[in-house]
Amino acid sequence: MERFPRSRFSKHVRGEGEYRPELGFSPAYRSFYDLDLDQDFFLVSHGEHRLAAQVFEPRSTPEGSAVVVHGYYDHVGLYGHLIRYLLGTGRRVLAYDQQGHGLSTGAAATIESFDHYVDALETVLDAAESRLPEPVCVVAQSMGAAVVMQYAARPLSRSFAGTALLAPLVRPTNWRWNRFVYRAAKHLVRSVGRGWVNNTENPEFIELLRRDPLQCRRLPVQWVTAMVEWMYRFETSEPSSLRPLVVQGGRDMTVDGAYNIPVLQRIYNIELLEIPEARHHLVNETEAIRQQMWRFFDAHL
Repeated sequence: MERFPRSRFSKHVRGEGEYRPELGFSPAYRSFYDLDLDQDFFLVSHGEHRLAAQVFEPRSTPEGSAVVVHGYYDHVGLYGHLIRYLLGTGRRVLAYDQQGHGLSTGAAATIESFDHYVDALETVLDAAESRLPEPVCVVAQSMGAAVVMQYAARPLSRSFAGTALLAPLVRPTNWRWNRFVYRAAKHLVRSVGRGWVNNTENPEFIELLRRDPLQCRRLPVQWVTAMVEWMYRFETSEPSSLRPLVVQGGRDMTVDGAYNIPVLQRIYNIELLEIPEARHHLVNETEAIRQQMWRFFDAHL
């Protein structure tokens, strides 16, 4: 693991100032994303790729740890609210940018198979194993939830003390229609312009996304192909002993919660929190919505 020096550089409004991706883990990164928590930055080698990872320390001796797995188009810089919550519970927090996202290497926002995301999660967990005091929980958003669910299905996977899946990806919204668009497009183009929808009720986060230099502005058809392969494989999964917490927003226009929740209930024994007013990006929803989620975690995670 390649380490980076720590630094304190604090600001409280995300998206202000200037940040260029080539600056990597720099004071400008901490300032732009309001993520200056005296964390330890390091890179994890994963085949030909390098995965950008961070470990955050609580103020007192850790009473456990948490692994954060972000969603599609995301990166760790967007997860400050969740990281601060987990630190407040006394946990050490490990978070990393998935392949092709954030400051990790790889073709932007695409992959040949979701299995490669799972392989990368295994690599990061192995690299940071000595820094994850028990009990270890995992919190994953959207595509990150798909990665965690696939990881849990592997015979030699690590057992987490708690698993929280936020707006988990099974089927995307409007798939009945979009699958026909996908079948036509995959033979004609390699990528399409990314469609932007308000995936949160929090205007501060919407503005941050518009200014975020680590956002990919295209949707690679290859990634959709990998998602479809994983989706159909997951939907035919056998029942599992995993007992995850699941949080789903009622106004989610990214994943199809009405379809996905019964699938998850068939495979797992889930503890469900439905928030009717919430959209998709739950870790960046309004303060009131986040507080509902934190109370749910306090009771069950």
